Amino acid sequence: MDQTTLWDMARRIPAALAQTARLAWTVDRHMTLTIVVCQLLSGIGTAVMLGSVSRALPQLMVSDPRAGLAHAWPALTVAVVAMATGASMWILADWATRRLNPQIASAADLQLVDLHMRAELAAYDAPGFADRSQAAELGALRAVDLADDAKTFTNGFVQLASAAAVLTSLHPLLLGVLLLSVLPRGLGGVIAARVDYRVHDRTVSARNVRGMMRWWLTTETLSDELRANTMRPYLHFWYRSMSDRISRREVQGAQPYLRITLLAATLGGLFTLGMWASLAALVLTGAMSTAIAGTAVVASQTAGRSLNAVIRYSTVMFHHGLYLSDYHEFIDEVRAMTTARGATRAAAPRQIRLEGASYTYPSKDTAAVRPITLTLNRGEVVALVGENGAGKSTLIRMLTGLTVPTDGKVLWDDVDLATTDAESVWRHVGLVPQKNGHWPLAARENITLGQPREHGDERIWDAAERVGMTKALRELPDGLDTLLARSVWGGHELSGGQWQRLACARAMYREPAVLVLDEPTSEMDARGEHQIFRELRAMAPDRITVVVTHRLDNVRMADRVVVLEHGRIREQGTFDGLVATEGSLLGELYALAQDR
Repeated sequence: MDQTTLWDMARRIPAALAQTARLAWTVDRHMTLTIVVCQLLSGIGTAVMLGSVSRALPQLMVSDPRAGLAHAWPALTVAVVAMATGASMWILADWATRRLNPQIASAADLQLVDLHMRAELAAYDAPGFADRSQAAELGALRAVDLADDAKTFTNGFVQLASAAAVLTSLHPLLLGVLLLSVLPRGLGGVIAARVDYRVHDRTVSARNVRGMMRWWLTTETLSDELRANTMRPYLHFWYRSMSDRISRREVQGAQPYLRITLLAATLGGLFTLGMWASLAALVLTGAMSTAIAGTAVVASQTAGRSLNAVIRYSTVMFHHGLYLSDYHEFIDEVRAMTTARGATRAAAPRQIRLEGASYTYPSKDTAAVRPITLTLNRGEVVALVGENGAGKSTLIRMLTGLTVPTDGKVLWDDVDLATTDAESVWRHVGLVPQKNGHWPLAARENITLGQPREHGDERIWDAAERVGMTKALRELPDGLDTLLARSVWGGHELSGGQWQRLACARAMYREPAVLVLDEPTSEMDARGEHQIFRELRAMAPDRITVVVTHRLDNVRMADRVVVLEHGRIREQGTFDGLVATEGSLLGELYALAQDR
């Protein structure tokens, strides 16, 4: 922005107009055409009105008012009809815009959300991704404002063209002076918009962090911890400090903004005075009759209002266009990072093989998972064990196709996931992550989440029975129809352990070929934990099952234990065999767990 010239900035206005037009055309062609046609008809009405006034005024300014009116009334009638038509077209364009705006807002937001959901997980790890996402969200909100601005801008431009044609026909000097009277304010508005955007750009990170912190400070999720640990004074100080940082940047931008607007208004006022002086000089020198001068006054006022609208809304469009540019740039960035890996369709695997597979996160020098060679077979329950940061979650992402390795291969049977349609892979995956979604949906939808309900609720209750949630679900006020969101009126909340059971039921309902559970029972009681692992063993013959857990007593149920350390496989084998091996990391961790 600091290196952008005024010409570069001016070029953004038609670019913003074109972006808005394309978006509007995409969501509702009929309403878009209605707006364009109404704008043109409104401009024609203005031209006809001014032309009729120019014909009527000389006839009215005669010694006999009655005779003058008799000759002037047809032109005056045309002027009235043209003015009414122009006003009607403006109202109709406004109606069409109000119908178009909600669709534009929805389309912009849906595209942003959809691309977020389809982006490779690596996109979230890119430096500055969250800040660019927040800026794009603001740009999506500004899309509606820009549509309104574009309507007013184009209407002003059409009206200006009509009035300028009449004004030029009266005397070319008037149009030039009129332009000079308005342009300073327009340039001042563009420069002021540049100042505003610079302030926005320099505070986007602070506002992003403050917004995240605000949610944590006001949500019920952390209310117990915040109060019991007397964290309020410090967090309030932190939040106020961040707010003060943003405010200081905004206050710093107020002084240059004032200087710019004062200078622009002063120059505009001087040139406006010059316009009226020019008109008076033309009349006094006899270069223009009084009647023509009257027409020029009407035309100049119409042109002035239109030119003011053009300058004002082009400035506003430039301002909103900067944010919309953030939106489109982010959309292009994320679209380039969507999971478009290949056309090969994945089938339910009988075997998963990692061949020298490793993964390094963007902007990191050290690999989270170093080259690993590992084979997982259908019917086998494999437990992943390791200390925090060992690479367990990253390994899970690779074997389920959530991320593709930066080096090496992950194969489902003989199909390389790096060249396979990602959606076809995930159709065979059931995942219970460490942080599972507490979706504000009905209990039924929290289990099915878009999966087909071929057997009604029977299969839902079967999944609930497997995880020990049948009694809890039947006791809900509306059973499976109960909204699981206490923050919404009529909603209900589950305990942490119950949410984990529900997440397990969600994965089991899918009946996946690859079932992966990452710390699935960390908030469950002993009875619930025992039931989950018993069901895993019962379901094991038909799928590949991978379990990550720090509760090493649960590892006994696995057919094989894979122990990770610093992104590498340290050891693997049966639980009893590894624990009995001297120098085993699993044996060391198990001994520590028994000492607690």
